[in-house]
Amino acid sequence: MLNYWLILIALSVLGNGAAKAESAPQPLVLAPGTVATLVKGAIKGQEDRRYTLAVGEGQVLHVLFTPSNSACYFNAYAPANAESAVHIGSRDGHEFGASPAQAGLWRFDIYLMRSAARRQERCRFAFSVELTGKPGGASASVSDQMMRDQCFAKAAPMYGVKKRAITLGAITANKEEFAIDGTVDKGREGIKQLRCRFTVERRFIEVMAMTPDGE
Repeated sequence: MLNYWLILIALSVLGNGAAKAESAPQPLVLAPGTVATLVKGAIKGQEDRRYTLAVGEGQVLHVLFTPSNSACYFNAYAPANAESAVHIGSRDGHEFGASPAQAGLWRFDIYLMRSAARRQERCRFAFSVELTGKPGGASASVSDQMMRDQCFAKAAPMYGVKKRAITLGAITANKEEFAIDGTVDKGREGIKQLRCRFTVERRFIEVMAMTPDGE
């Protein structure tokens, strides 16, 4: 009888200690001459996706995450501490940046919140990573696509619309700043004009309402 109970206890401990298998990290590699890369994928239930990125001394890191499921997030882990996230998506949102970023191997984990995972929900996602700067200092070589992504990401919540309601024009520049002009379809409220402004280093400044009514 004693052996029977010992077996039951052992099985219980093993069952409670079981954890979901974590996916093997996939290295992110920027093509020669580029400063950004975009990966797309999908997860379901307790699945996850892990990506790593090698960052040099003095480089600038920017990440933009676009999920199809509101319970889908990413966490970012700096090289010095692989166990404690420096960015927790469910708390900090879908955008992360470090200027300059700590040199070494960064890791990014994409996952569904526990309640959504238990319901076997799905999440399709786009994960955009930009890495600029040469060893020793930051660079101004921010990609045009990343500027447009930031404009979409900032303008959509400002106007309370989905990104598909926003149309952006070409990037323009002068000696003081970069700009992207666009329009927002607000349905019954009509078409609104906007401008996303960036510094000469291509860092985001603000979304300006350009329609005469101020919206």
